[in-house]
Amino acid sequence: MRRQAASLQGLAFLIAASMADPSSADETALRYDWSGAYIGANLGGALTLTDIDDPFGASIYGDTVRSPGPLAGGQIGYNWQVGRALLGLEADASWADLFGTETCFAYSGYYISANCRAIIDALGTLSARAGWTVGDDATLLYGKAGAAWMHSDVDATTNNNAGFPSSASDHMHWGWMLGAGIERAIGGRWSMKAEYDYLSFAGSGFATPVGSLQPTPNPTPANLIAVPSTATDASAQMHLFKVGLNYRLYEPHTATPADGWLPVRAPQPVTNTALEVGARYVYGWGRFQKDLGIQGEGISSLASRLTYSDMNTNGAELFARLDLPSGLMVKGFVGKGNGNGGHLNDEDWGLPFDDFVPYSNTLSTVDDRIRYGVIDVGYDIWRTEQFRFAPFVGYSIFHQYMLGRGCDQIANPHSDCPTPIPVSTDVISEDDTWRALRLGISADIEIIPGITLSADAAYLGYVHFSGVDDHILRSLVSPESANGNGAQLELMLKYALTEQLSVGVGGRYWTMWTRDGTVNFGGEAIVPMRYSVEQAALLVQGSYTFSVPSD
Repeated sequence: MRRQAASLQGLAFLIAASMADPSSADETALRYDWSGAYIGANLGGALTLTDIDDPFGASIYGDTVRSPGPLAGGQIGYNWQVGRALLGLEADASWADLFGTETCFAYSGYYISANCRAIIDALGTLSARAGWTVGDDATLLYGKAGAAWMHSDVDATTNNNAGFPSSASDHMHWGWMLGAGIERAIGGRWSMKAEYDYLSFAGSGFATPVGSLQPTPNPTPANLIAVPSTATDASAQMHLFKVGLNYRLYEPHTATPADGWLPVRAPQPVTNTALEVGARYVYGWGRFQKDLGIQGEGISSLASRLTYSDMNTNGAELFARLDLPSGLMVKGFVGKGNGNGGHLNDEDWGLPFDDFVPYSNTLSTVDDRIRYGVIDVGYDIWRTEQFRFAPFVGYSIFHQYMLGRGCDQIANPHSDCPTPIPVSTDVISEDDTWRALRLGISADIEIIPGITLSADAAYLGYVHFSGVDDHILRSLVSPESANGNGAQLELMLKYALTEQLSVGVGGRYWTMWTRDGTVNFGGEAIVPMRYSVEQAALLVQGSYTFSVPSD
């Protein structure tokens, strides 16, 4: 997909030419007409942040539920084009599988706080689009704004199996959205696109579940005081990214030469073999969470939760992509990273110490090491010098080792670590492996000569998690296992320094989680457990492309 890069002056000339009045263009130039109706489909992922107000006061920890996961859907719209400017209307709707949990109403270590869950299973937008075509008019840069909706189920359950009913809010929410994207005509009635959207939903009515408050520092569980349900609010913000295809419901018209508007020339396939190899610097952020349920009671009401967060890593990876004249595509990468300075919050509810402890939260420092790899095999349905579009199937593996050091109690002085343990002491470790099957879409769009946007969106229909928890100070080693799903997203902007050599910058987001699973506490008991992981990264890369003409 490389073309000989122009000098910086030539690049500036190309940008200026693309912004010029179309009436000044060569009357014989071939242009793409975006006007008319279209339908399409998309695949991607999203992260919803549900903020739950605490009516009791400032929380020690929690109150924002992270609900990541995959989504897939479709869109329908209509465009009006005048010169290079475009206006349009678009409606889209998506199935979603966004799921997350977090502690809420943890305002005191003497109060048994709740486990809040946020589940989003459908969402959509109704928006106006405004855009501008560049180059030969076959590439469209656009922004959009309008209304948004989602169907969510938010509930809260008092922890420690207190026996109180859960509170829940299950209904449709309306809000607003802003978005931006790029779309490329790829021949005939087809175009492909990559898009980011931000959705915001104002607070809606919610209620706390009945809770339990410890009236003095030294009571028995029987002396807990019931705290009645109290009204509160839950608001949400959503970040989503998707890659898709559109199909126009009309035949692109052929205008007279005076109009300057003709359908895009049918793409000519590339007949050479192309191999791109390169390396990346990776600055990453990670989060891992596991919810410990109660034996025989499931994982709605929790006994404990461990959250490893703010784990920043520096690393590197190697990558390659092979495109054959037959259309076969193979791509992949391997990498590793290391970091320190992360945090571990180890929460427990209803601990039977000498003094009954309603809520405990210890804070530790975390060192993090990661290794990972991805391999995909796909088919270039469309491939020219200006664009590629390929569905693929693949496999990913992600290994993470986290070591917690030191311990400091931040909720209840009658619980663990009332006297801080120094960070020189190893207290706990987590050694995990996530394996997943990928089903996705890869798209490459040349914005102007020399500048290309690449996007990947993959749905993880099957994820297997296996791990080992080592409570070092307690000499307790616990095997863990679960199955789930997830999503993996990537976006890269590349600039061709020469026909073969390019540099780029981009980002990546992975999420994998399980609805349920188990942990074996040293052979003592099999307890239900839920696991989730997130990885985000800033990528800076350089690559070289070898091109071999076919016989």
